[in-house]
Amino acid sequence: MRVAFRAAFLTTFQDLLDEFKSGHAQRNCPGFLSQVPIAAGCALQVQLDVLFRTWQRIASGQEELNSLEQCVCFYALGELARLGEIDDHSTITCAVDGADVIDINDRTWLTSTLRAIQITWPFPVDAADLQRDVSLLMADADAARVSNREQSLADEFLELIGDWTVSPQILRNARALLTSDEFTRLGKFFSEHPHLMNL
Repeated sequence: MRVAFRAAFLTTFQDLLDEFKSGHAQRNCPGFLSQVPIAAGCALQVQLDVLFRTWQRIASGQEELNSLEQCVCFYALGELARLGEIDDHSTITCAVDGADVIDINDRTWLTSTLRAIQITWPFPVDAADLQRDVSLLMADADAARVSNREQSLADEFLELIGDWTVSPQILRNARALLTSDEFTRLGKFFSEHPHLMNL
């Protein structure tokens, strides 16, 4: 799971750097949450914020993840699977970060293994239901018909889309997931763009 979260960070942070370097939103992969159409347009810094918050709960041993956190786990796995599909060895190597969990032979089966994990899903079924519910995943969120149980999850996604700033705890939440160099780069980015933080 740590490798998946790191993969989601690496691709999303690179998209964020590219966006602010170029000054416009032309991106090849607009963050790891772009896999779910209802989250299309979610600000990249907000995606990182929810990614780190979820990781902090996992790292602190929280057994009960809410539906949004389950979805973050689901799509972090999906982002690592996507890297396997496009054979992005350099990003996968950075995501592994010295952990002896994926060797060169594993990469051949990385995507299919991760898709199997997503199907068998170690959490309750809520997040998997989101993935399977085509109406909820429609790009037009207003047209999505959801059950009462799923409505709160749809609302949480829509709230994320409406956010622009990140919590002041983003760096603290990121510390356990990132290397020291990555942490420094993330801190430097937010020091250069303080308007993105909800201070």
